[in-house]
Parts: sequence; C-alpha cells; structure tokens
Amino acid sequence: MKAFDLPRELLAQTSLVDRFLRYVQIDTQSDELGTECPSTAKQLDLGRLLVGELKDLGMEAVGMDEHGYVTAELKGNAHGRIGLCAHMDTAPAFSGTHVQPQQHRDYDGSVIRLKNNVTIDPRDNPVLLDCIGHTIITSDGTTLLGADDKAGVAAILGALETLQANPDIKRPTVRVCFTPDEEVGRGADHFPLEAFDCPVAFTVDGGFPGEINVETFSAHRATICFTGVAVHPGTAKHKMVNALTYMGKFLARMPMAETPECTEGREGFYHPTDISGDAAQCTVKIIIRDFNSDILAQRGRRLRTMAEALTAEEPRLQVSVHIKPQYRNMYESLSQYPEIAERLTTAVQMSGITPKLDPVRGGTDGSRLTEMGMPTPNIFTGGGNFHGPREWISDRALALSACTILNLVQLYGGVES
Repeated sequence: MKAFDLPRELLAQTSLVDRFLRYVQIDTQSDELGTECPSTAKQLDLGRLLVGELKDLGMEAVGMDEHGYVTAELKGNAHGRIGLCAHMDTAPAFSGTHVQPQQHRDYDGSVIRLKNNVTIDPRDNPVLLDCIGHTIITSDGTTLLGADDKAGVAAILGALETLQANPDIKRPTVRVCFTPDEEVGRGADHFPLEAFDCPVAFTVDGGFPGEINVETFSAHRATICFTGVAVHPGTAKHKMVNALTYMGKFLARMPMAETPECTEGREGFYHPTDISGDAAQCTVKIIIRDFNSDILAQRGRRLRTMAEALTAEEPRLQVSVHIKPQYRNMYESLSQYPEIAERLTTAVQMSGITPKLDPVRGGTDGSRLTEMGMPTPNIFTGGGNFHGPREWISDRALALSACTILNLVQLYGGVES
C-alpha cells in the first residue's frame, strides 16, 4: 500500500488548486427561503461544470439529476463500494457573488490584510502558524471564499485524478455525490440513496488538517408565533395585547448562559435566528442544538413551558410552538460501526498528521445520511473562518485532505499495509 503523505508532491501532480480557484468563482449561494431544490438555480452552474470535469476524468455513470445532485462512479479493482460526498452551495450568511480568490504565496506568519479593513491575524488563527511557507488562499475581503465546501469538491476531484493516473492502486468502487443546499439544511432531502447504494460514505466538509468527525449536534428548529389583540394605540388601554412585547418577554426569559456566544465544547444552546411580524402577530425562529438527543427534547419542552407561562399571564395572548427535527447526532448510529472511525483515523495517520476526533458543533449532510442508513462521517478540508470574509485555506492542507481520501480508499481496497 502506498501511503500518500507528501502534499507538495500531490499539488505538483494534480490540478487541485486550479480546480478550487475555478469553483469558488462560481456563485452557488443557497437560499433558506427558496422552495425548490436546489434553492437557487445558480448552484446548477457548478453542477454542470463538475459533470464535464468528471467526464473528462473518465468517470462512469456521470450525471446531474433534476434536483441538482451530481453523481459519478470510478470502477474498483477490488471488492466493495465507498462513497465520497461534498456540497456545492455556499452559506447565505455572506455574499458569494464575484469571489476574487487571492493567493498569498510563501506565507510568512504575518497578518493577512484584505479589502474593507478585513484582516486574518494568526493571533486569532494560531493554526496559520503551522502554514508558514504554504500558499494561503483567501477572498479579497468583500465576499466569503467558499472553501466550505468547494475545498471538499476539489479534494475529491484531486483524489480521483490521482486514482485515474495510478490504475494499479487497489481500490473499491468509488461513488461520488455533490449535493446542493447543505448550508440551508436540505442537502440530503433528495439524495439518491438507493441508486448510490454504498455501505459507507464520507463527507469532505471539515476544518483544519487532521480533524475528523463522527459526532455532531442533534438539531431541532422551533417556530414560535405570537398572536395578540390589535387595537388603535390611541384607545388601547386595557384592550391591546402587543405580540411584539410578549415576544420580547419570551426572548428575555431564555437562558443567556445557553446561547452560542456563551457555550463551547459539548454544551448545547438555543439560538434565535429570525424575527418577523408586527404588534398584531409576530414570529421568532429558534434553532436548538445538543449532542444528547434526550436533552434536546427537554430544550423543546422548555420552550413550550415558557410559552404556556406567557399565556397564563395574559389569557388573550395566543402562542403556538412548532418544533421540527432537522438532523440527529451521527454518533448514535456510527457508534455501532467502530471500524469506520478506526479506518478513518488510520488514513489520517498515513498522511503524516495527527488525527483530531472532534465533535462538530453543527451538522453535515452526513448527519442526515447516517440517520437515513448510510454511515457517513466527515473529513477535514484544511480551511478556517468559514461563512465570512476572513475565510482562508492552505494549499498544502487541502492537499492533505486529498491524501487522506487516497489512503482511505486503499484501506477499503482491502490491501494489508
């Protein structure tokens, strides 16, 4: 078995960085309010490009379905099948239009300065100091970069490019799927699971080198609607019930210590994300997260209890609480397959780096796919500061992601090291 542990060699032998730079310049921002799949038609622009590139690489069964899912297959020379997945969309939180990637070659450890007074400081990003001598790729500071998750797409293509150039490498059949709408929580909604037909898959959608994830938050979304009594304010005394006022009371009673800005590690939280409406009727959306699904359910019950307390105070007020499951902690299922994490850990070690088995304070497509019956842990891409103008990635870290994929493929090819 050949251990892939030389990222500079992989960079020289593939078009990994060129692919990444090409992908990030295509605007694929998804839209939480979109009702179609994909939620934005522009995601199909990248999908069509990837179909062409996969065909150019000689992949089989290449196509893009009506929902924008791009799939392809590389036939194996050993038994078995594994899947590789990454998402094409970028986050709605910050603009992905007219991304102008910047390459900071031979990085010297100093502050990276971009437009709009945006800086990327190694004091806030200490892992940058591990990247001295690398090429650091950023946006120009006016947009996000899109390494989440076009780096994952590029790493998979770079690995496929290497496998095609080295047909003697033992491998199972490798199936790939590039998904839309992961950033709005719908990346697995139309995943072609039956046709994909892999007993195990891996998303390539993580952070710094060595990070692998077999555990994520479990997630619910709460939509809470407040309906008051609308009366002209000039004659409102003892008559009006202001829905906005009671929504404010509701939010004020939420535990501040259990918000994203006050939690870390394995601590869960409540996070109000959106409010709308007026004095007559208004709505707040709250995401609820916890690693423990039982505690997650308790958090939902707490919101209902808070709503009931408000209506007890003001019987004319109506408060409805609707809680929708989003995804489950993948560890609930992955814990039944310890060999998956063991092989993934070995693949990272073969790349010459230390595995970091970190829980994700969020979710991936793999959370849903695992719940749907296909165990799907997550692999690092080598980037940081996702979803904003300070996003960055190292070229060698990206190459290490591709190295890890190549090592993993060989481990599933059944060859003894």
